[in-house]
Amino acid sequence: MNESMVEALIQAISEQTKAQQAQTKAILALAESNQQLIGLLIDDSDVVEEEPNRVQVYLNGQPKEEQIVQIRKAASDGVQQGYLHATRLLGDR
Repeated sequence: MNESMVEALIQAISEQTKAQQAQTKAILALAESNQQLIGLLIDDSDVVEEEPNRVQVYLNGQPKEEQIVQIRKAASDGVQQGYLHATRLLGDR
């Protein structure tokens, strides 16, 4: 491989890295907005029921409160994992 080919390859890899960094930032922004949306949906679902002693249960048998806790944890974990992955991709920038 001659010098011009090596330089072209380095340039192509550099451009690819920049594109991947931009993509990673966009994915993180999407994950954060998804977490905010989940929070809004959960807050909106906390409507006072006509029967306050009645526990709302989902099809999987879990009470509503447990399901909400699991959704919040999953969303938080997803954002955290996306952040850690992005940190590895972006380096210490």
